[in-house]
Amino acid sequence: MHEPLRRAPGSSRSDPCRIPRRAASLSFRPPALPTFVSRPPSGRVLVVAPHPDDEMMGPGGALLLHRAAGDPISIVVVCDGSLGDPDGYFEKDGYAARRAQETRDVAKEFLGTEDVHFFGFVDGITEQDVDKVYPNLPPEPDEKRRVLVNGLSTHLRGHIQRVRPQVIYFPWVGEFHADHWGTGQAIENLVKNEPELFQDVSLMGYEVWATVRPDTLLDITSVFETKLKAIRCYETQTRYVDYSRVVGGLNRYRGMLIPGTETRYAEAFMGRYRGVDGT
Repeated sequence: MHEPLRRAPGSSRSDPCRIPRRAASLSFRPPALPTFVSRPPSGRVLVVAPHPDDEMMGPGGALLLHRAAGDPISIVVVCDGSLGDPDGYFEKDGYAARRAQETRDVAKEFLGTEDVHFFGFVDGITEQDVDKVYPNLPPEPDEKRRVLVNGLSTHLRGHIQRVRPQVIYFPWVGEFHADHWGTGQAIENLVKNEPELFQDVSLMGYEVWATVRPDTLLDITSVFETKLKAIRCYETQTRYVDYSRVVGGLNRYRGMLIPGTETRYAEAFMGRYRGVDGT
């Protein structure tokens, strides 16, 4: 039997029709559109990649534009990529070294840099085998992850101080993959605790495994095909997935938001470039 309402909708805290006071006070409008940018600002660049290949899969178009402008690029790779061959297509001995060499080769050929550094942490450092990287960690999982993020921050601090970048590309903090998430958290941790390191630095969170609601869309149409060519050079990974097709689809999707009728390709970032006006 239907029971009539005893209260008007919204009068009870448990009523699903009730609008929370805080929500009711917010502006009732859609999110702002991202800033459209045709080129990144010039300056020293640091890209932080969780694994060998992420530097091109994520912000590769941006890096190619930096290279075209003559900007010096430094790459830091956090994990060794050792778990990237679950089906055993490649020799296990030397597999991580092979992945590192792929990154070196791509960096030299496509980005004009040999400034590539590898932390060499095992894949899955925020999961079960975290003790392989930092022994004597606390047993509680959340505390383990906090110690790990602090440790990664310490390693990254040295490279930031050495490079003194004006632009930093890093995995945005909403990435699903644990290594990506941990790497992004390490940068965010530094930004929070040592903001003096990031004065006048553009902090650009890029997407690989989880899409970001972008603050910035960078038009990479002019270097899009070169980005795909570079991605195909990571043979250890394209043996499993045609990443040029996957990443190309993401960049095409992002390009739909760029005004105009021509087909465009774009990379999306959390964060905005300093000193660059949108187009």
